[in-house]
Amino acid sequence: MTKNIFDKIELSSGKTFENRLVMAPMTTQCSFHDGSVTDELVQYYTRRAGGPAAVIVESTFIDNYGRAFEGALGADSDDKIPGLKKLADGIKKKGSKAIIQLYHAGRMGTPELNKGRRPISASSIAALRDNAVEPRTLEADEIEDMIQLFADAVRRVIEAGFDGVELHGANTYLLQQFYSPHSNRRDDEWGGSRENRLRFPRRVAEKVRETANELGQPDFIIGYRFSPEELEEPGINFDDTMYLLNHLADHSIDYFHFSMGSWQRTSIIDTADEELLLDKYLNAASERLKEIPIMGAGGIKSVEDAEAAIHSGFDMMSVGKAHLINPDFVNLLKDNELPNSFLTEGDDVKLTIPAPLWNILGFLKE
Repeated sequence: MTKNIFDKIELSSGKTFENRLVMAPMTTQCSFHDGSVTDELVQYYTRRAGGPAAVIVESTFIDNYGRAFEGALGADSDDKIPGLKKLADGIKKKGSKAIIQLYHAGRMGTPELNKGRRPISASSIAALRDNAVEPRTLEADEIEDMIQLFADAVRRVIEAGFDGVELHGANTYLLQQFYSPHSNRRDDEWGGSRENRLRFPRRVAEKVRETANELGQPDFIIGYRFSPEELEEPGINFDDTMYLLNHLADHSIDYFHFSMGSWQRTSIIDTADEELLLDKYLNAASERLKEIPIMGAGGIKSVEDAEAAIHSGFDMMSVGKAHLINPDFVNLLKDNELPNSFLTEGDDVKLTIPAPLWNILGFLKE
């Protein structure tokens, strides 16, 4: 059957996406210094809700010492709940599902961002980037505590009224760090073999679903974002990724979300390989994994782009830049109107773009 970008998507947990397009999570850096919600943040997301089936709120730290950047949003303490509720309410009142992305920076954090604390990770291996700090290896009991931090954050966002969470297992954050053979050099039950390295993301996914069920939310949406490959040596290759996803498919995940700049991306490891990563995914997915919607990302600027991505095999597409420039992007597509491609002077006010985000969007300005 031919898929249409305005088809409804039934999720395994019970909720429905009203179409196949969602607003991608994009960092705004406009939260308060403690990670609480600002009015500017509520206005920005509310302005863009209503057209996309879901709005995925930007990466939100679960631990007061787990930030990856300035102005990050947090779900690390109960005093954040009222602000998060304003955010969820604003999105849902417009008709979109409200989903929030949860992460811990791990070794991608810095002492400057996290009250002087040394970053933590699966092992004491610094990230391959300028001025990276060597992290402290988490002890086994601390790993159990970290899993609980994810669960505690889920409890808060449920109390705030969110429809779901997206576990951020991409962008070399902590969930990915535990699975990567570069950042995880452990020789205990949390490291070594692929089976052991996937234990942490699997346990987090299990705990999140368990928490939602305990709070009477069996239809709570749980998504998982992943980076398909790593450039590090040794690093995650696509076979590793499929091993991870085929195992996580048995743990009540509602959708999997590729993290990449273009839905047409090929391997960044074997640059001579011209096969789309999407096609590799479809060929290697287990029967169970094939039942779970897969979300693509990158390069959607028009209805033709969206249709091409969906017809190529994605079930849904997350749209980032086009939603920045066109807050009514999905409705423009419905009405066969051509979306704008660039920002112009004064659009920060007209389009409700927070000042910190506006200041880094020079590449989108005419």
